[in-house]
Amino acid sequence: MAKKTTRPIPSMVVNVVGNGRPDIEALCNNEIFMKAVFKETIEGIKDAIKTKSQTAVLFELDKSEYYIELNKSQWVPALQTCLDKLVEGEKYEECAQIKELISKIK
Repeated sequence: MAKKTTRPIPSMVVNVVGNGRPDIEALCNNEIFMKAVFKETIEGIKDAIKTKSQTAVLFELDKSEYYIELNKSQWVPALQTCLDKLVEGEKYEECAQIKELISKIK
């Protein structure tokens, strides 16, 4: 499917070990992975607003042409989660940018 986007869509690679199933809890506790997810969530939503799209493309799974996307109804809750994490890290300038994005959606 052709993606309507103005940014290059990053490829996310997740290595699977053991029984062939990713350990979701371990992924969610991995700071590097979560930073990448938060960053791409914000960038994907920014791009979707810019292109007036109804879905935000976050990343492609290991160059497979399978994409992680968020429907417009999911943008505000996703941004709120990012905002909460940024507040924890005291990244207030980025928080202001997220609040601006949320106001554009509402």
